[in-house]
Order: sequence, then C-alpha cells, then structure tokens
Amino acid sequence: MYSRVGGGHLSAARALAGALNATGRCAAQTVDIYVDCGRFPVTRFPSIYASLARSHPRLWSLVYHGSSASRKLDPSWVVGPFLRRGVRQRLRADRPDVVVGVLPAINEVLVEACADVEARLEVVLTDWHSVHPFWEAPGVSHYTAPTDSAREDCIRFGAPPDAVDVVGIPVRQEFAARAASDRPARLAALGLEADRFTILAMVGAEGSPGALRNLARLARAAIDAQLVVVCGRNPALRSRVERLSARMPVRALAFVDGISGLMRAADVLVTKAGGLTLAEAFCCGVPVVIYDLLPGQEVGNLEYVVERGAALFAATPEALERTIATLAREPARRNQLAARGASLARPNAARDIAANILSRLSPEA
Repeated sequence: MYSRVGGGHLSAARALAGALNATGRCAAQTVDIYVDCGRFPVTRFPSIYASLARSHPRLWSLVYHGSSASRKLDPSWVVGPFLRRGVRQRLRADRPDVVVGVLPAINEVLVEACADVEARLEVVLTDWHSVHPFWEAPGVSHYTAPTDSAREDCIRFGAPPDAVDVVGIPVRQEFAARAASDRPARLAALGLEADRFTILAMVGAEGSPGALRNLARLARAAIDAQLVVVCGRNPALRSRVERLSARMPVRALAFVDGISGLMRAADVLVTKAGGLTLAEAFCCGVPVVIYDLLPGQEVGNLEYVVERGAALFAATPEALERTIATLAREPARRNQLAARGASLARPNAARDIAANILSRLSPEA
C-alpha cells in the first residue's frame, strides 16, 4: 500500500513488490490506497500534495509540523471516513496474508482492515531520520526502519522495541545490481560527450520549488561541464529548463524510470533531499550535492546524510555553483564524497526485507 504523494513511496512499493515476487514464494501487487481504495476527497491527496510541494512548501511545512506536534490528533479521524470501506472491500476481495504499508497516516485504517481478514500488517519506513509520528499505529505487526534513529523514533511513538528492526530503504533491483556504467552510450543518446564533466540534476517527482533558480545558476556557470535535468512530472518546469540561458549543454528530461543508468553516468548528482533518491544515489556510487528540501520529512534526511559526510548541502544558488566548481576540479574530493555515500548504501534492503516478511509470516519456512 502506497500512494503517489511524492515519488519515493511508489519507488519503495515497487522495490518491495519486485523483491517479494522474485522469491517465487508469493504474489505481490502494489495498490495506491488513496486512488484505488478511497473516495473524495482523499482521492485528491496526490494532486494536493503535488501542488503544495511545487508551489506552497511553507504551507506543507505547517501541515507536517502541526500534525507532528499534536499528540491528540489521530490520522484515522481524517482519512478513515474516506478509506475504511474501500480498503476493507479490497482486502476482502484479495484475501492477503500480509499487507505492507510504505506510507504514514494510513496504518490505523490498515490495522482495522487487516484484522477483518486475519492478515499481518508490516510497515516499511522511507524516511532516514526524525520520522513523523503518523508512521506508528497500535496493532502493526512489525516495522522496518532504515536507520537506528528512525527505529528509536518508532519506539518513542509507541512501537514495541522487539517489533522494529533496521534494514535500510528498499531500492529496486536496477540499483542493487553491480552494473557496469554505460556512460558513453547514455550520454551519446542525449547528444552529450562521454569525456565531459556531467552534472545530473533531479528536482523530485513533482518539481522542487527551488529548482529553477539553482539550475539557472548552474547552466550559466563558467564550468567545463554538461547538465542533464530530470524534471519529474512537471512539464512546465521542463519547458523552462529548455529555455534557460546557458554556457554549457543542457538536456531536460521528463520522469525517468531507468534513472540508475543516468546516475552511474554522472560525475555528480544535484538533488533535493528525497529519502528514496538519496538511497538510490548511494547505491550507484555517485557523489551527491543537495540543493533544496521540502520542509518536513526531508529535513531529517538532510541532517542524517550531511552529518555523516555522505552528501554536501548548498543552501543558495551561489553556494551550489561554488560547490560544483570545486568538485569538478578535485576528483579526489568527489571520490571521498562518493565513498561516504556508499557507506550508507543498502542495495539489498528490498531483498532482505522481503525475506524477513516471509519468515515472519511462516516462521517454520
């Protein structure tokens, strides 16, 4: 159970479903809980989130932090009336043995529906650090956290300590595989040079509010480089990137499924602080520079990776230009940054989480 409130929850759901199906012991499917099981207004949550992320990040920050600070607010009061019936119908039709949630705020509703069909509920967290209380719900069978600090948060919110383990953030097989870089072919397909310093920029699934001014500064920088920008589900941003005044070659792409190849072809990744994107980048061994974050869940992601030297943070377009110029001149520094990121990589997390879920479902197996 996921929803398209950002791209990370979908990526995690796909990774887990793929890993579960690969065992040959089960059949897994992904369900967008708001769109497939809900009724208005929750069916609009993905588009509302996209609008907040793109245009009103401060309002999203108020929603996120306000709901996090309120110990009396029960998310099932908000989403339950518009989800309970559809979720119960779906589970009664499919009769699952286990439901896996990769989204906060829905888990109390899932606990109730799972009880109806005697299914286990497993929750897999996708935030690195300082997680939201809405991930925890009484009755969840087990939690899988990406880090020790996320585990501690779950326990502080009420999860039993023996029901929370730490494995990592699940990434798809394309990131787990030790694939050789096909850099020349990847860049040639974009009309770019294989031997030129290549910056890959990602703006998040919906388009980061701070993306355009940072990308404009990079495109005008006096760096012997080329810039590839993945604009997500934001065609307006892509159109504006294509019209940027630039001193270097710039290629703007829409939402890309096979992003691992681009990450492995890049000399540096410039991105916002999305949890899944960071996990995927660390698996690909690309140096990471964070230029923006969505106030809320991405603040914790930024704090966690920067404190460990796994990514650099450029808080302004000017700082971003200086940081990228330095990395372009100093390959040793890029290698050090990539190595620290790789130390946080958990390329087999999806496989390990799948195995753990099945072992808890059938302990004798």
